[in-house]
Order: sequence, then C-alpha cells, then structure tokens
Amino acid sequence: MKPADAQEAVAADALSAAARVLQRFAATAAVHATGKPLFQRVIRLPGSRPLVFRIVWPGACLVLDPEDGVVVAESEPGRPYTLKAGFVPGRKLK
Repeated sequence: MKPADAQEAVAADALSAAARVLQRFAATAAVHATGKPLFQRVIRLPGSRPLVFRIVWPGACLVLDPEDGVVVAESEPGRPYTLKAGFVPGRKLK
C-alpha cells in the first residue's frame, strides 16, 4: 500500500467514525431534548411586541406569542430562514 493510499484509508475511517458518533449522539439528544427547548429567549424587535423565539429538537425555530401561545412562524428543521412547508399561522402550541 502506498503512503497516499494509507492516508486516504485513515481519512475515510475517521470520517466513518465521526458519522457513527454523530448518529449515536443525535439519537441520544432526541430522547433527552423532547421536553424543553434547546434555546429560548423573549425578543422585542423595534416597532413590534415581544415574541418568544425557541429552537427545538431537531433544530426547528419557533416564534410564539407569549400572551396566547399562538405560533407566529416555524422553520424547517435545520433551516432557520426557511418557513416550514405547509405552515399555517395562528395554531396553538401543543
């Protein structure tokens, strides 16, 4: 085996190991992250009322009205700038 081939094999093995670790930890995080948001903050943009911004598993962003719990906006998981397909404004958070 040439040194370059050995280096490629080591790199491929490292990527494979990293993918396995990520899958295992993501599955574990999904089990533990179902109860609470991963991040939550009340934000007041200039000229608007305060709204609650949350990041929930699996990486979806929610914007909520804190007074009545209505979902103002929801993103696709992992795509914070993309509105969720089929999103209907005004539903209550379950």
